[in-house]
Amino acid sequence: MCAKRIPGTNKGDFNEITNRLTRRDFDILKALEKHKIMTAGMIEAIFFPSRHQAGARLLTLHELGLLERWRNPESKAYRYVLAWRGQCVLALIKGEKPPTKQAATFTAQHQFLSRNRPHTEGINAFFSRLHYSARNHSDISVSRLEKDHWITGIEPDGKGEIAWGDGTTLPFWLEHDRGTETLAYLARKIKSYRDRTIRNPDLRDSVLLIELPSERRLRNFLPVGTEVWKADLPDWENPTLAVAVCASTPNERTFTHPEEFPDAFTDRRWNILGWTGIHNLLELPAVAREIRSPNTAN
Repeated sequence: MCAKRIPGTNKGDFNEITNRLTRRDFDILKALEKHKIMTAGMIEAIFFPSRHQAGARLLTLHELGLLERWRNPESKAYRYVLAWRGQCVLALIKGEKPPTKQAATFTAQHQFLSRNRPHTEGINAFFSRLHYSARNHSDISVSRLEKDHWITGIEPDGKGEIAWGDGTTLPFWLEHDRGTETLAYLARKIKSYRDRTIRNPDLRDSVLLIELPSERRLRNFLPVGTEVWKADLPDWENPTLAVAVCASTPNERTFTHPEEFPDAFTDRRWNILGWTGIHNLLELPAVAREIRSPNTAN
């Protein structure tokens, strides 16, 4: 039998807020600070074992004035952002001056109405799909890491690591494409990533994952991306960046009906530039090692 939910009062009482918040609640606030906007389904995939528990707790955090939520007329899914009190709590934790209510409200509303919201949600949905599928793999864990800022003119859309129980890891950067850039511009990013990994030994185990918005764009991109990947390749004595490319569906990019998604780790959808066949994420660490091995070609 489920415990009865205790509603929040939204009176801003500091004692109530501090007495009601759990470690997971603080983690949710910090995640929304980093990732700006998330649906209830995305938050559930990362922090909760069930939709019911996620919905009940998010409602309480909303009632306490820590989270704000809105939804479009055509969508039933709430989008959650940090409300004023949520922003104040995090500022106090860091010893910073809390924002004014007016400034915090502007930030929250801007994140919901921003034209970049679909891109932000697509990135968050990608990581949420990994977390969602990891529930069915007891030996797999997923970490979302701080993004790098080491490539001039390029900031990865996301950075993460998949770890297996046997010690295997797959550190990766994510480029989430919305189809707004030319294929040539997107392909040029591959050279920037590759050149940097060649110069920095600490980055050589990382792979680049590129997610495209349609199968048609995937078909058009593969020859363009492969040509850039092969151009001016260093000697095989040097590691070469592994680049895996796939297409996602509209539901996957908005994390709608995740129970219908294929398993993120076993689904064969990744085309690896310069390599034959279509692979899944379970196979990608071994393929990436082969690509980086001297005198290896495919």
